[in-house]
Parts: sequence; structure tokens; C-alpha cells
Amino acid sequence: MEDRSQTERNKAVIRRFVEEVQNGKDFDAYDELNDPDFVNLSSPPGVPPDREGGKLFLQAFANAYPDATFTIEDMIAEGDQVVTKKTMSGTNTGDFAGVPATGRRVTFEYVDIMRVRDGRIVEHWNVVDQFSWLTQLGVLPAPSSV
Repeated sequence: MEDRSQTERNKAVIRRFVEEVQNGKDFDAYDELNDPDFVNLSSPPGVPPDREGGKLFLQAFANAYPDATFTIEDMIAEGDQVVTKKTMSGTNTGDFAGVPATGRRVTFEYVDIMRVRDGRIVEHWNVVDQFSWLTQLGVLPAPSSV
């Protein structure tokens, strides 16, 4: 039988990550909340999939979207995994991932799956609505009528 209190503690770790790291841009909290053996299984090309690579990616994102806000729309936990559906809204004022700053405000959704062990995040996977994101930036053309 699953330990409900452990599941709730795992969810609290992820809530804290969103509030302190993603919204608060507190990268000391990033180090505290991510295990030294952290692995990002969705690391983009050119970004090391380890803890330091994840931190560098989030710092670059924070620089490109300094007013970014992350909202947890839904959270489901089972065992050591926590799944969140989130919305990110922010203004692209800096270059990111080879895309020059556009000055455009974007909002997109994504899903994270994080594995938590002993109060720290040890693995991360995600799926991002990149089509919507890149269309809003003007990198991709808006779709024509269906």
C-alpha cells in the first residue's frame, strides 16, 4: 500500500520547486531540491542531462523570460513520481536556444514528470507544447484554418 504522507511530501517538493526556483529564480533552492545525481531525461541537445546542465538551462530561460510565471494547473502523484501540468506565461526579452529576443509575450502548456527520492528530485522528463510557443514567438507561421 502506498504511503500517502510520502506522496504528499513528494508533491510539496515539486510545489516548492515551482515557487522558489521557477517563479522565484532562486538557484540556491535548485541545488537544495535537486539531488547531486539528478538526471534530466528530456535535456535538449547540447545541454548536459545532469544537475548542473538543468540549472544552466533554467538560468538561461530565466534570463530570456525574466517575468515568467509558472502555474501548476494539475498535479498527480503515485509512488515516487509526481506529474504536473503547468502553464508558463512570460515575455521573451532575451535570446534563448538560438532564437533571438522577440519582445513577445507567450503562454504555453507543458507536462513534467519528476521522480523524488528522500526529498530531492532525482529524475525529470517533460513534454512541451513547442508548436504553440514557437508560433507565438513568430518563429513558426500561424496555422491556416483547418
